[in-house]
Amino acid sequence: MKLSKRLQAIADLIIKYKHGHILGDIGTDHAYLPCYLVNENVIQKAYACDIAKGPIQASIETIQSYHLENKVIPLLGSGIHPLLDQQVDMISICGMGGKLIVDILDEFPEYIQDQRLFLQANVGLEVLREYLYLHQIEIIDEDIVKDAHHIYEIMVCQKTSKQLSYQEEDIYFGPYLRQKKNTLFYEKWRRQLHIYQNILTSLEENHPRYQEVLHMIEMIEGELNEG
Repeated sequence: MKLSKRLQAIADLIIKYKHGHILGDIGTDHAYLPCYLVNENVIQKAYACDIAKGPIQASIETIQSYHLENKVIPLLGSGIHPLLDQQVDMISICGMGGKLIVDILDEFPEYIQDQRLFLQANVGLEVLREYLYLHQIEIIDEDIVKDAHHIYEIMVCQKTSKQLSYQEEDIYFGPYLRQKKNTLFYEKWRRQLHIYQNILTSLEENHPRYQEVLHMIEMIEGELNEG
């Protein structure tokens, strides 16, 4: 079973940071990720959750095609809700906006205890990271991958009892990604720098967003030059 580069990078992190044997995959779409992990004997069981009937039907077809009916269970429902009556060791929430992932985590915060979290937001990464820091969910590793001209960031997280300290740069660039600073990190942030510079040239100095955009430019330049 061949995954996209994005899903393979998520699967690789789950393999590396495996915690227990049961995965809850939220926003599962076609259930490719849980089916792959069960098929490769990484996990014993998975719940493939989605809010829409279309993706659940697509999931059922994927599950049946790999004869995993007893090991990958499709569940229709919003966010973590379908998992409330289930025991899972890991939760993956991938392929959606950072704000939506925050809303999913924040709906049932008491459910997130010992489970390891694998999160991949398409946008709004700074919103997600700030939420994690403020709610004592520690980022323990990150990865970055390019798939079809898009650059994606993936986080591995775990609930902790300790207070977490962070800098503004950690929120935007990722605490581990800014340490590693690989070629994709530079590619992403050079691209973002160019976008912000173009925005700045179109704004008057008294525009409400001028200082905000200028601050982002200065922060990105500082981060790129630091490496």
